[in-house]
Amino acid sequence: MRAVAALSVLIYHFSIQFNAAGGSNNHWFYYLFNQIGYAGVDFFFVISGYIMWVTTQEKQNKLPALNFAYKRATRIFFGYWPYFLLAVIIITFFPSLISSNTNLTGSFFLTELETSKLLIQVAWTLQYELYFYGLFTMLLFIDKKHVLKAIGSLVFLILVYQFYIQLQPNENLLKPNSDLFNFMFSPFCLQFFTGCLLGHYFQTKRLNHLPLILLTGLAILISAIYLQESVLYTSLISINHLNLRVVIFGSSAVLLLAVIIECEMRGRILLKKISTVLGGASYSIYLSHTLVISLVFVLGWQNWMLLNSESPGLWIFLLMILTVFYSIMHYKWIEQPLMSIARKLGKYLFKNVN
Repeated sequence: MRAVAALSVLIYHFSIQFNAAGGSNNHWFYYLFNQIGYAGVDFFFVISGYIMWVTTQEKQNKLPALNFAYKRATRIFFGYWPYFLLAVIIITFFPSLISSNTNLTGSFFLTELETSKLLIQVAWTLQYELYFYGLFTMLLFIDKKHVLKAIGSLVFLILVYQFYIQLQPNENLLKPNSDLFNFMFSPFCLQFFTGCLLGHYFQTKRLNHLPLILLTGLAILISAIYLQESVLYTSLISINHLNLRVVIFGSSAVLLLAVIIECEMRGRILLKKISTVLGGASYSIYLSHTLVISLVFVLGWQNWMLLNSESPGLWIFLLMILTVFYSIMHYKWIEQPLMSIARKLGKYLFKNVN
């Protein structure tokens, strides 16, 4: 599921390059992912919530909260910082790629909340991941029997804040530290908590009627295309439709993830070896592809395709394949060794934890 989510976002961004390189808007493959590929982010958030719940429940007696926070933080930063360094090298040779507003320090520590000021702009999702992990760390300090109530309280606060936002005229809205508040009470947090609840569900229950659930999840995705094209006349990626996006793609993510979880519990894993490799490299795929796209633009390849190629779709597809191949190599040769270092350091810091 992580591989599908990462590849969806990759194809979404490359579909924009396909159109810029002279590709037709009627090409079904690029059109499909241009409409819903960005929903891979929503799927990531639901998956993160599920994984956090399952891993902490399985190791609740061996996983103190601070150790959990360390593992999640190093997973984020040790995977992100090599790409940050690579981005710095790229802008050193091609300074036209960086905006004068870019906050390098905030980008390095993922503290800059304005996406346009991040060096790698897709890293905005990593900020939410870190925030999720921080919230979940606090939940680990709570007695197990009260965790669901705590999650319910957080969900209630987010819904109240979003309701307040919707009621206020934009020109009269009181927004003390609005960027921070909008971040802390973002509807994206609901997707994370929904993933937690999905993990709780599978602790005691199983799913029936898998074909119906699968078709419903896919139908919701397809309905998003119709909604954007014929009702809203704009993409759900717009900040103005954030709540609607979270509901639609969050619901689809929960249903489709539930089907995959149930299939795995039944011993049915589709393309196990490929999914394991791509799933492991999903973080790298997510971060690498925007750097590749930047190079495609600054080196003039996009313009070359526009002026010289009658099949930009094939060139774009080749670039996507090369990006995935590089991401897998990066995962094996850079990301995994760094995570091994993090684990060794963690064992030293948390000696009483197996």
